[in-house]
Amino acid sequence: MPAETTSLVNHTQIDQTELSESFRSLFRQHPSGVAVLTAASEAGPVAMTITSLTSVNASPALVAFSLSKASSATPGILASSSVLVHFIDEASLTVAQVAATSGIDRFADRDSWGYLPSGEPHYKAVTRWARGSVRSTLDVDGAVLVVLDIVEARDGSAGAPLEDDGVVYRNRVWRKLGAPHS
Repeated sequence: MPAETTSLVNHTQIDQTELSESFRSLFRQHPSGVAVLTAASEAGPVAMTITSLTSVNASPALVAFSLSKASSATPGILASSSVLVHFIDEASLTVAQVAATSGIDRFADRDSWGYLPSGEPHYKAVTRWARGSVRSTLDVDGAVLVVLDIVEARDGSAGAPLEDDGVVYRNRVWRKLGAPHS
């Protein structure tokens, strides 16, 4: 069944201010994993921090995420032939903080990144990443939903003891994951 591109909800009958505030409050309290997207655009490398990354399928490997149309990095990511998804942990948190900062050159520190042989900008502090190409997009008001076909995945921490060094973003604060619960 094809995806429906129009809403069946009559938004004019809903108090959008109240709904928007409640919706934001819900998601501020919902912890999300942190990733950074990079791509080589015609204007140079682009980067953006996201908390909307989700696994769609393992075979074929697919991920999805949402991009804000207001972000200066969105056009470069969407136009690129390949996108690199950096999976952020405690050791690479500064990468996410830099990529989340508006109005700066996210690639000013030339020692912190380089290009992969396939051409994508890669932040060296990040050892876990996946590379892919845009399979499909869906424009939704101020956002674009993106499905990425993964063609390569690297887990630089594979084989190492599992550490509790993951990072989540909750209530506008970066947080380290704690000890696991049974």
